[in-house]
Amino acid sequence: MQHTTRRRGATAWPLGAALGLLLGLGGCGKVQEAASEKLAERAIESAINQDGTQAKVDLSKGGYQVQGQDKDGKAFSVQMGQAAISEQDLGLPFYPGAQPVPETANRIRNGEVMMVQLELRSSDAPGKVGDWYRERAKALAKPNSQTLDQSGSSGTELMLLNPDTEESLMISVKAEESGSRITLVHGLKAAG
Repeated sequence: MQHTTRRRGATAWPLGAALGLLLGLGGCGKVQEAASEKLAERAIESAINQDGTQAKVDLSKGGYQVQGQDKDGKAFSVQMGQAAISEQDLGLPFYPGAQPVPETANRIRNGEVMMVQLELRSSDAPGKVGDWYRERAKALAKPNSQTLDQSGSSGTELMLLNPDTEESLMISVKAEESGSRITLVHGLKAAG
């Protein structure tokens, strides 16, 4: 009579190990992505920090975010691609029905100076969109404002500068295959 000894769990271990390995390999892309992200963050920080600036880079939220102080101790922050930009931030309304272009919302602040930028798409023709923004820019103009208005077959460029408040507004409307691409930029002195 032959006696066979079966160790408990002997066949379960290889199965469990194989499942663990498969799960690990499935998550490997995430691990590699996170490691690459951290490496990129450190490389960007190193390039920024060469002149005594102290910056912290974050690529985890899409786009990139940088916060820090320059060599003179002035605070700065940069949000590229994923900043939350409102009509209030821009100082004028979004064109009716226009949709934000993904990864084009930017906010930069350096000490007292701030700039926000957003791109929108509309199915309307550039001339119609340009005329709509021209009316809004006229309504915002102050007696001391400097203005620029250039229009052509491919679109409209509008600029409004207020030297009293050191505020600028730039509006660019360009033709696209199916309508217009609108770029809005607002530069201003940031509050406290």
